Amino acid sequence: MSNQEREPTWQVLKKAALELMKMGHRTFTRRELINYAKKYIDPDRPVSILDFEVDLVTVNGSSKDKYRDPEKLFLFRIGRGKYTVYDPELHGPIDKYLEMTTRHPARRIVVKSIADELRARGYHVDEVRGATRATAPDLIASRDDERIGVWIIDPIGDQRVQMRTLAYSLGSAIVESKNYTWTLVLVPPALLAQLPEKIRSILKDIGVRVAVIREERRYTIRL
Repeated sequence: MSNQEREPTWQVLKKAALELMKMGHRTFTRRELINYAKKYIDPDRPVSILDFEVDLVTVNGSSKDKYRDPEKLFLFRIGRGKYTVYDPELHGPIDKYLEMTTRHPARRIVVKSIADELRARGYHVDEVRGATRATAPDLIASRDDERIGVWIIDPIGDQRVQMRTLAYSLGSAIVESKNYTWTLVLVPPALLAQLPEKIRSILKDIGVRVAVIREERRYTIRL
């Protein structure tokens, strides 16, 4: 097969991942995926190229160069070196992961600022990274017997994306509320204005609070 006729590497990996799933492998290691792709899909494809491409096709991967095309994002990392095929019903909408990638440097500043703000209020704060649950919060804040899950809507970005992220974050906060004293969803002022007071009141009654995140010299919270 000539170079012009060869499938792109992401397609080789996608075929391998889907075939592993059909064979009953709900999860597989990075090495298992690469070995299967080389042995059964494209024996001429160098292992180094296959290995490099894995990071680019992983929805929740940390590579700054990962693909933006949803068709090319089909793996979901569930642990160190362990993967499954991405399922939006289980892992959440792909917009969340694409937005986090697009705004990664700015988002890191936002998350850090909110963590610092909570620490100034006397909380011990842990940032949640590499979570296997799609519904996991961005931060977990604890103080005495109080434990709070915190979801943050990036104030920098398209409002349509913010609205989708808000819906997802509220759903996640409701699902996860049983694991916390209460949960907190932080939103930009313009987004809060679109959430009716009645809805906010209902959410508060079930332990989900919605509060404004403001950009001043740094990001702060107004509860």
